[in-house]
Amino acid sequence: MMVARAGFSLVEVLVSVMMFAIIGVIATGMLNASLTAREINMASADRAEMIDRARLLMREDFGQLVNRPVRQMDGRAGEVGFAGSGSGVTALSGPASGQTLIAFTRAGRPNPGAVQPRGSLQYVEYVRVDDRLIRRSWAYPDRQFDTPASEFVLLSGLDEIEAGFLSLNSWVTGIVSGPAEGQASRLPRAVRLRALMRDQTDLEFILLTPEFPS
Repeated sequence: MMVARAGFSLVEVLVSVMMFAIIGVIATGMLNASLTAREINMASADRAEMIDRARLLMREDFGQLVNRPVRQMDGRAGEVGFAGSGSGVTALSGPASGQTLIAFTRAGRPNPGAVQPRGSLQYVEYVRVDDRLIRRSWAYPDRQFDTPASEFVLLSGLDEIEAGFLSLNSWVTGIVSGPAEGQASRLPRAVRLRALMRDQTDLEFILLTPEFPS
């Protein structure tokens, strides 16, 4: 006499395998979507942090402008305290990579306890290098050829960037200020930077200077 044994038919096994496969596909899709969303959120957070840092540093730089020319690297006296142009200016930093959009001297650089052998002035250039806007600065405004420069990336992923300067009551694309008497001795009242990013985002920064009437 044969004893019946419990088991699964071939159809039941195939149905079970198919169900497990469907569940696996759904789970994999949900995991991929979660990872993609996480990457997008992290990229958005990094981008927002970059823009906030750039805005803060720009506000500090242009809010403490001083019309103080710096010596050229060969020791000759300088005649320019501030220079800016959307098409680029002749920088005082010597041969360097990139297109210098703005060159200026600023005050207010902290030196707690006068630990460093320097004052509060700093020479700064805003330079476009490929798809980046770089802040290039020196610890001493009157530099020599071997004075090292510090670089900080303000913005990355640039497609285009424009610079404008509020001279009296009009926006101009270029300005040069020096110690000479007359209108040319005035710093711009404000600086405007417009950046078109590669993702088609349009950023605009308007930074007031000490010349802006309070």
